[in-house]
Amino acid sequence: MMSHRDFRAELKQEEALRATQGMPVPARHAVRLRLQGTLQPRSRRTVPRWIWAGAFTMAMVVVLLVLGRAPPTPEALGRFQIVSASRELTTRQHAEDLEIEKGQATLVDAESGVTVQNLGPLVFRQESGGLRIVRGGAELSVTTRLEGSAPAVVRVSDGEIQVLGTRFTVQQGEGRGTVTLHEGAIRFVPARGGSEVRLQPGQSLDWPLPEEPAVPGPPPPISTPPAPPSNGPRSSKARPPGEPKTPQLSAEEFLREVDVLRSRKEFEGAARLLGEGLRTQPPAMRELLSFELGSLLTYQLRDPRRACTHWAWHGRQFVRGRYDAEVSRAQAVLDCPRDGQEREP
Repeated sequence: MMSHRDFRAELKQEEALRATQGMPVPARHAVRLRLQGTLQPRSRRTVPRWIWAGAFTMAMVVVLLVLGRAPPTPEALGRFQIVSASRELTTRQHAEDLEIEKGQATLVDAESGVTVQNLGPLVFRQESGGLRIVRGGAELSVTTRLEGSAPAVVRVSDGEIQVLGTRFTVQQGEGRGTVTLHEGAIRFVPARGGSEVRLQPGQSLDWPLPEEPAVPGPPPPISTPPAPPSNGPRSSKARPPGEPKTPQLSAEEFLREVDVLRSRKEFEGAARLLGEGLRTQPPAMRELLSFELGSLLTYQLRDPRRACTHWAWHGRQFVRGRYDAEVSRAQAVLDCPRDGQEREP
């Protein structure tokens, strides 16, 4: 029969033995090694240097992006809404003037329908009905106006540009500038008065405009020595019945009317008016009027018969006159007979 072991009694004996003799040397050595491997800290892994360099570079890039980011672009500049703008757009406001110092922007004024795109630095000002370009360059476009609507107005140093719907470029300097029309039609109205100038696509206009030439006034009346007494009474030409009388004009108005007829090449009308003036204008003007009439008959109308008759009469009326040399030259050109009939023109 198998005998039953009393494990509990054996454990008590073993415990008493360990208390008196201690743990065997091999077991104690094994336990020490086990404990040293558990308690000793593990060695850390070494991170490669290129990883540290990459992380540092990424951190610096993020810092530079945050610090160097441009301030947010404003949504409006005065009354103008900013449609688009470059990152470097820099603006400033001086009292009523708006200035674009750097960058580029496209601005729209819904009230006047004007769109402005600066071409470099630009100073402009909002005014009633449009704007004023103070300094700089800009390309402008205006929405098409309905018929009967007031035009948009772009003012410059020497006048204003009135626009009904078009695209053009303005360059404004100190007291002078240029406008170039790309599409549509514009008219330039000078600030100092004068005729407006209309532009077609492709045309340019510089200001200030040249001074308009002054209209020359009539020559001063020529005083002549009293005419010698004639041999007999002067004949007078009767006016046909029913012919209207020529209204009495002043000397200045009369000469201006003659110049107008001559500029239109209405030489017969000018000759008739000069013949009427010989009877109605002051005596001090008669020699001048007679000479002008003879010149018309000689050089413009080229009527030798009437011209020779008139020059003969002129020589009788104005002895030693102011135009003797010119009269002799005209008679030589016409080959007038010496015994030309004297007759009142």
